[in-house]
Amino acid sequence: MKDLLCDISAFRYWRLPPQVRALCPPLPRPEEDRQRYDLARNPTAAVALGFPLYTLVRSRNKRTCPASIRQRLFLGELPRESVLGTEHGVLITSPLLTAFIMLRHLTDLQLLLVLAEMCGLFAVCALPAALEAELSRAIDSGAISTTFGWVRCPSEDGTASNLWRRDALVLGGDLDRFCSDVCGMRYGNRFIAVSQLVPLGAASPFEVEAYLLLALPRSLGGEGFCGIELNVEVMLSTSARAIVGKSRVYIDLLLSSPDGRRQVAIECQGKASHGRAGDGLRDADRMTALQAMGYDVLLLTHRQISDEDRFRAIVKAICRMLDAEYRDKSSDEQRAETLLRSELFVDWTKLGVIDGKMPVRRKTARSWTAAVLSE
Repeated sequence: MKDLLCDISAFRYWRLPPQVRALCPPLPRPEEDRQRYDLARNPTAAVALGFPLYTLVRSRNKRTCPASIRQRLFLGELPRESVLGTEHGVLITSPLLTAFIMLRHLTDLQLLLVLAEMCGLFAVCALPAALEAELSRAIDSGAISTTFGWVRCPSEDGTASNLWRRDALVLGGDLDRFCSDVCGMRYGNRFIAVSQLVPLGAASPFEVEAYLLLALPRSLGGEGFCGIELNVEVMLSTSARAIVGKSRVYIDLLLSSPDGRRQVAIECQGKASHGRAGDGLRDADRMTALQAMGYDVLLLTHRQISDEDRFRAIVKAICRMLDAEYRDKSSDEQRAETLLRSELFVDWTKLGVIDGKMPVRRKTARSWTAAVLSE
């Protein structure tokens, strides 16, 4: 029987670009490699996924303890369409079942970030040096095609980054159906509570971080702005089109006033090019075109959102643009923001990594969403 990859191993697999997966050989079949000697030497397991591999078992008497394998026990009926085949000799849990199993060792916010990437238009994948070199050789020699649907985003200096652009792995309807399947299961209520906060369609980690700081309820550390949209397509008017030379642009984050009369377009100026090449607010012409159509435009940097004082000034500016009154946060809301910030700005390449015993602070933060949303 084939192994069923789950947890962080499945998450790493879903983060691998297809052009990288094409370079990875199949994993040995368990019945032909009972001692897992071949598995230990397999580059897909050892380099691309990393040891130990996490696999899912459905009954207690199937559990074994090989050194290269860690097992997760899942009793009961699996959600619909949650086990998928691969070309690498193993089965794999779907993106959502992967996240559901990972939540056992994640805080609520970490689970939210994992789901935001799965529901977003990006993946963060730091390739090991050996795999990076193999990918470069394969592309240069024409051995593999570069048209796999995933595009690597350049960094500011033009070099390859860890950020890849792709279609969303999970759509909003998929998330809703999965929540209905896990309702009543152990951890199901916690997963559902977190899923209600997931931004759909973010194009980079920076957009996720900015969205959560602006959109989360103040009781969870955010600013409580309602109706924020991500990567909104805007068809330009004739005059605006003449300014930018394009018929459409994309706004990273669009905030609207409650009456819909005022709108603020926010562009996340990150270290990597996180949007579609040539689209969005990339220069003064695009900003001017949107301003000509009545949008207020703000450029947002990571330094501004990571610094509390700078970010507060940005929030007050947004309130003025939306004709909204800014209200100072209470002491409880300030503590919630401190907790949020302590976990929000992470190394996304290490997101979901199992690092042993959960510290006390993370245990305290583990169920911050469920506690608030149940009130």
